[in-house]
Amino acid sequence: MADQENKSLVQSIKNSLPLLYLIVGLFALRSSLVEPYVVPTGSMEPTLKTGDRLYALKCAYDLKFPFTNWTILKFGDVKRGDVILFQAPRRPEMTYVKRAVGLPGDKLEIQNGVLYVNGQEMKKSEYPDRSVLYDIERSPDKRLYVEDLSGRNHFVILDSMLDGNPSRNLEPITVPEGHLFAVGDNRDNSYDSRAWGFVPVENLKGKAMFIWFSGWDPLLKENMVKEHSIPMQIFYFVVDFFRFIGDWIQGQAWIRYEKIGTLIQ
Repeated sequence: MADQENKSLVQSIKNSLPLLYLIVGLFALRSSLVEPYVVPTGSMEPTLKTGDRLYALKCAYDLKFPFTNWTILKFGDVKRGDVILFQAPRRPEMTYVKRAVGLPGDKLEIQNGVLYVNGQEMKKSEYPDRSVLYDIERSPDKRLYVEDLSGRNHFVILDSMLDGNPSRNLEPITVPEGHLFAVGDNRDNSYDSRAWGFVPVENLKGKAMFIWFSGWDPLLKENMVKEHSIPMQIFYFVVDFFRFIGDWIQGQAWIRYEKIGTLIQ
């Protein structure tokens, strides 16, 4: 009887192996190729808004062995203007998303909100169509610009309430080798390299590529801003999806249809 039960158990395990292989394969794929991310704050507005769900290409710059930081192949380096995901230098349990404005060896300076890279002004012009600010807090106080970051055009927000604030300035600095300087597009409301310093290249998690869904539910903010393990990410992904649908039906959450499926510039 005992032998029959043992054989039955072994057979059950064998039958489960394809599913186990699939699960391990999916986790390996996530570990090496793509990084899902939910934007928890407005530091990258209007490019990325709170509640944007995006995918980052983890192999944009190199390919790592699954579940490790061992680099198998290197494909290239971060380019100025790339929107990157990285492990926060002072809070390694957190993942940040910012725009890389300074590369190794670059000399940077900010004067009254104007960015200079290697002595060259990164010109920006005020953008007349403010419709992208429709769901941003205190939008009448925000000025919307398009900044030319060495040929990469992207939106930048400055807060008129902070005109003349010393935070708009940065003394000349040089980005050391093996590091990046990253800031938020919402320049006056971003906790970034201006506060905590440079981003080590080894902290990179990938390049933000596209937004697959965009919606905001204030009732789910606590789960969004927390960093969870991979199994808990999957759990909250499923649970929060149904909670979001319920809140959306009741008018307590909204979907940004215009952002779904858009590439991140």
